[in-house]
Order: sequence, then C-alpha cells, then structure tokens
Amino acid sequence: MRKVKSTIEKYAMLAAGDRVGIAVSGGADSIALLRVLANLASEYALELSVLHLNHGIRGGEADRDEAFVREMAATMGIPFEAERISIPDLRRERGGSLEDLCRDERYAFFERMVRRKGLDRIALGHTLTDQTETVLMRFLRGSGLEGLKGFLPIRDGIYIRPLMEVRRDEIISFLTDNDIPYVTDSSNRDEAYLRNRIRGTLIPELKAYYNLRLEENIGRTAEILRLEDDFIGESVSRTIAAWNIDRDAPRLSLPKLNELHPALMWRLIKTLLEAHSPLKNGIGYLHVKAVVDLIESPEPGAQADLPFNLTARREYDDLIIETKGESPADPDFSYEVRIPGSVDIAETGGRITFDLVGTNEADPRSSNPVFMDCGAISFPLVVRNIRRGDRIQPLGMAGTKKVAAVLMDEKVPKIRRRSLPLLVDRESVLWVPGLRMSDRVKITDTTEKVVKAEII
Repeated sequence: MRKVKSTIEKYAMLAAGDRVGIAVSGGADSIALLRVLANLASEYALELSVLHLNHGIRGGEADRDEAFVREMAATMGIPFEAERISIPDLRRERGGSLEDLCRDERYAFFERMVRRKGLDRIALGHTLTDQTETVLMRFLRGSGLEGLKGFLPIRDGIYIRPLMEVRRDEIISFLTDNDIPYVTDSSNRDEAYLRNRIRGTLIPELKAYYNLRLEENIGRTAEILRLEDDFIGESVSRTIAAWNIDRDAPRLSLPKLNELHPALMWRLIKTLLEAHSPLKNGIGYLHVKAVVDLIESPEPGAQADLPFNLTARREYDDLIIETKGESPADPDFSYEVRIPGSVDIAETGGRITFDLVGTNEADPRSSNPVFMDCGAISFPLVVRNIRRGDRIQPLGMAGTKKVAAVLMDEKVPKIRRRSLPLLVDRESVLWVPGLRMSDRVKITDTTEKVVKAEII
C-alpha cells in the first residue's frame, strides 16, 4: 500500500474526485490493483468502476474469469462494466498477431468506457516485473532508447500504472496475507509466446545466478532512460519548430543536419518518418539508417524507398521526404511576349514584366532585372519551360552551353528544372532568370534600344 501510494504521488497519477476505471482481468495483478485503489478511494474521493473485457479466446475459462470479476465487484459495491468480443473471429478477418489484436481491442474497449462513463483515468495493473519483461523483450529485439525506457507511468494523459514499482512476488504476498482470491490465466504458461519464456525461464535464471534485485535495477534503468528519451524528444520538437519543418512534406538542409549530434539527427528522422505512420510505429533502425546513408551519400540525386509509401531523396544540399507520386507534375507552358507588357505564368504563379528603356538606365551587372540589346533579339520572344537541346551562350563566353548543364552547375533541383521559365527568341535561350543571360544580347556601345525584363 505504501509503495503504491508513493508511486501515485510521485507521478501525480490521481487527483481528488477522479472517476477511475480499473482494468480487472481477475488475475493477481489486477485484483491487487482493485483492492489497493478501493482502499485509497476515500482518501482521494475516487469514483471507481470495474472494467472487464472477455476476449473469447479461452472458452469456459474466460467466462469463469468474467463471472469472478463481476461477483467481486458486486461484493465490493463497485459498478461493473463488461464487453465480449471474439478475438479468433477478428483475427480471421484482419490477420496479424494475437497479442497485438488483443491489445488493440482492449484499448478500444477502454476508450469506449471513457466516453460512455466520463472517466478521468484508466488504471492498469502492470507491475515492476512486467516492466522487467518488457525491457528485456525489447532489448532482445534490438530496440533503441524509445523501447528500452519501457512503459510509462502515465500514458496519453489517462492511462495510469499505480503498481509499476511493485514486484509480482510482493503482490502475491499481499493477496495471500489478506486472503484475497484471484484467478490464473492458463495462457500465461504457454511458452510459445516470447514474454512467457522471459517470465518463466529467463528472469528466474538471471535473478538466481546474476542479480537478485534484477527487477529493481531494470526498473531504475528504465526510469533513467525515460528521462533521457524525454530530453531528446523535446530537443527534436524544438529543432522542428526552429527550422520551421513541415512534418507532412519535410525539406531539410543537409549542412544543418550534419551539424546535429547523431543521436538528435537519428531521432529527428525517425520522428518525421513516423508522422506518416497511422499508428506512429513501423519505422525501425534499418529505415532510419537508409535515410542517414542518403545524407552521407556523395550522389546528389540519391534516394531511398521507405514504408508507408514514402521516399527520401537528395536534391544537392537538401533532403526531401515525400509520399510517392505526390511530386508536382512537370508543367509544359509557352507564353508570347509583348513589349511593353507582362507574362503571368499560371503553372508556377510567377510573373515577368517587359519594357523598353533608354541605354542610360541599363545596368549590365544586374541579374534581375536584366537589360538586353533589343536589336540583337531575333523576334518573336516567348517565355517557356526547358526543352531538350536548349542552349545558351552565357555572358562572357564565346561558345554555347546546354541549359541543362547550366542548371546542374547551379545546383537547381531536378524537380524545379522543368518548371523554371526561360526567355527564348528564334535562335536560342536569352535568359535563365536569376542565373544567366546570353552574351548575344548584352549591351554594347552600338546598342540603341534596351529591353528590360524583370521577375516580380
């Protein structure tokens, strides 16, 4: 009782007047939880309910458990709420693992009870021994910090675990000393399940031969890791806010990413990938490593395919994470230019204005606006996107160069190249806005009329 009350106060699990649903299966842990919270109910002015879900897996044994819990709740004068489902039938419909399906349906039941009864808290009977099993199981599966921190004292602001600092043997002693009955789930002895093998074989051996206080030590380690995990999680949130990252379509600066501590970079990537996961899971070490390898790749156009229809790719100094097929389609456009006048490019949302000015207004050093010798232009003029074979004679060069090569040299991302507007006359490209103007139309001493072109 003292341990449980200490845990409740340490993590502020309960407030006066809370309406608490207690998840009671009938096993030792949940019955102990029920008795302890019933003893504390007057002190915290709690309004209790007993919640029981019959999974329909163990036939008569499951019905026995439901009847047992119902009777105990009635004896204690606590309202009882139960539902029955058929996990075997659901598994035939949906597939997946039995354990995952049971957990999902259990939490769905709890959420229904929260809405129906207006509950403030759902109390779960997970113990320090359960925490030890969880951490060991995740360690054996190769989990990182997020897995090794174990389960949380409070989850989603509603689920609480008042028994999480109490060992299972202490619970059995509490029930035995107070002549409190409970039922035993025969499936807990089925060593087809990894958790049961850890519970029945690995933990007893570790305690017998290596560390008698195994549960306390692993529980302490999990608590330390929870604090460190919280710190990294908060650091990631601050980074996302500071960099103004769009979680739905992240574009990240590679130089900035490489300045981060590797632990922070890995968690940032994992967080952004998980934002596309319906259940915020399914992203593992290999997926994050694939993106890290992409960041470190010398290939400017490298990419990696990821779960949830995601792809990560490099665009020179940027890392882009996006859903496959959501890249904007390559626009095709061509607009005739009138001088004076303007061209509105519907495909890109841009506008270019054109005017005739005197030679005294021309600034040959300007990149926007640019000033061109009207007499050197082979009309008509058009604004259009790039075409195969387009060439330009960059200012100061004697020969011509492919526009595609200019864009590559300037590290213009591939995804933007097709939508970039070019000013073109009958002979060649005259201007790649913001990047290059053609030497053929530069202002000279013989220039009489000047065309001013400007992106606005």
